[in-house]
Amino acid sequence: MPVSIVGVGKCLPGVDLPGRVVTNEEIIEILLANKAIKPGTDKPWGPEELTPQRIEDLIGVKERHWAARDQNTSDLALVAAEAALQDAQIGWEDVGMLIVGTSSPESFYPSTACLVLNKIAKRKIVSGVWTEREAKEKLRIQASDVLAACTSSIYAIDIVKNSLLQGDNEYEYGLAVGAEVMSRVLDFSDTNADLWGDGAGAVVLKRTNSKAGIIWTSLGSDSWGAELAYSRGMGTSSHYINTSPNVFIKGHEVQKFVLKIMCELITKTIEQANSSPGRYKKIKLDDISLFICHQANSRIFDFPAKKLKIPIEKFYINVDRRGNTSSASVLIALCEALDEGRIKEGDLIMFISFGGGLTWASMLVEWEKR
Repeated sequence: MPVSIVGVGKCLPGVDLPGRVVTNEEIIEILLANKAIKPGTDKPWGPEELTPQRIEDLIGVKERHWAARDQNTSDLALVAAEAALQDAQIGWEDVGMLIVGTSSPESFYPSTACLVLNKIAKRKIVSGVWTEREAKEKLRIQASDVLAACTSSIYAIDIVKNSLLQGDNEYEYGLAVGAEVMSRVLDFSDTNADLWGDGAGAVVLKRTNSKAGIIWTSLGSDSWGAELAYSRGMGTSSHYINTSPNVFIKGHEVQKFVLKIMCELITKTIEQANSSPGRYKKIKLDDISLFICHQANSRIFDFPAKKLKIPIEKFYINVDRRGNTSSASVLIALCEALDEGRIKEGDLIMFISFGGGLTWASMLVEWEKR
């Protein structure tokens, strides 16, 4: 009995909530004002050195969305979640669990997931849709965050999927969300600040009797690389007391890992799916219609395309207009690929993600008509 994606939704600041689109021209002004250091040196960029075209050439980003100051991670998560519920044509009362993947949680506790449910309860009560008693009864569901850096939303989907497959669960639906306000945790004296965007994506999952749905998921980590990508000033580490927050990346080393893991995951996921019990037909690499990968930057897609002889057009890319939205990126890309008609009933889609930890995940999905 598989689990299918039956609803999708996204939230972009400046479109669905207060916020703005930040162009390369604006990010350059911010970096220069903060005397951002040129990578590999101890010297700040000069105005003549840092140009919009240079940023686009280096990371493939033209613009990114940033949330307004009064918008938080749970606000973005809520908009994406409600869009996914509407797409699935169900309500909050039908959902048995909510898992939010995030690298920028609104707080250590309560979880961003609990904050989302709290806002829903208050809204339903104020609008008169539910009484206070009804709100308390209908939203007594499992709600928690998962923190696996940019891989968090795929981990969240897998948690919901596995829960739905447990025989003692009465509910049919679960909700997985990836939500980020990365702009709130950046040090603008670090040139890497030009990479990050804010946003959220969500999927509704349903236990079904279909042969389609989620075919295979592969999750893991290579913790030898824990020091290659990490947050600073956002935890309890004694090293970072009174330190401004930032996202630190050893770009060259991380990129080597990413190029290797992407090829490995594509091959491994197909092999494991074909050897899974009850698989009714063999899958070949050419059968994959679309690869929806974490949008780390635009340069990571050429290598796996060439090495595995995959047409580059099969890699969905939106990092140019969204930036790196961490755990939200795969789900935002899924929504936009659907909006653009890139996914049709019966298509085989592979999600691939990777992040600090180092974490990684892949998910092979046969898309069902919704």
